Amino acid sequence: MPTTMATSTRICRILYYGPPNCGKRANLAQIQASLPPEHRLAMATSDPSRELAFNLRNGSQGDWQVVVQTMDVGREPPVVAGSQPAFDGIVFVCDSRADRLDECLSAMEGLKQYLDCWRMDIMSVPMVLQYNRRDGDQIVSVDRLESLINPWGLLAFPAAASGGEGVRETLKAVLSLTISQLLQKSPPADAAPDIVNSLAVDSNPPVPGTTHTPNFAETPAATDQSPTGGAAIVIPVAVPRSALGPDGKGRIILEVQVVDD
Repeated sequence: MPTTMATSTRICRILYYGPPNCGKRANLAQIQASLPPEHRLAMATSDPSRELAFNLRNGSQGDWQVVVQTMDVGREPPVVAGSQPAFDGIVFVCDSRADRLDECLSAMEGLKQYLDCWRMDIMSVPMVLQYNRRDGDQIVSVDRLESLINPWGLLAFPAAASGGEGVRETLKAVLSLTISQLLQKSPPADAAPDIVNSLAVDSNPPVPGTTHTPNFAETPAATDQSPTGGAAIVIPVAVPRSALGPDGKGRIILEVQVVDD
């Protein structure tokens, strides 16, 4: 994609993907409106509502050029043998209205097929979900959307993009995940160890419908005794390696129901 952007240290490409008219362009419009003029970058594009770019000042991690584009399911460009994907991270935008649910489920299947063309899967690419149109009528509950669309437990944010709600949170989360992975693949020589803190993004933000938990590094080591003195219950869980990220890390959400003996 030709651009007129000035050279920057690194480039981070974010793709907003989903069914048509689910709010992807509304996200970009809100992002563009919130950018200081000096951070905006000009792009050679036939449709400015679908593409934008800006500079991200990232402290000791250096400056980044962020390119944000939208793509409707079914309109993916053909994959050329030997080429590289035109994105580093993905925001899957879902319309929360009940009459659009089937379309969103179909779009998720379309995304899986698109990633498969690159020999990638949902867990190998930095990705967050956005449940948009939460300000509309006859919307599906977040818990229901999570169970149907997000079995992987990816970060997800409720939003009403036309009014700006949830737009910033979604963008910050996907930038944090994506830049973190890019630095792991090719860190600069003077890179600081924690990209998340420099972006002022919670490295373990809460998922709608769940209780917020701290980072693993902040969690005390487990013992064989519970805090109340009772015996600890050990539940072995087998996790397929394919479900982990490129760095061998992943996030597991365990729902526990305590019942009377």
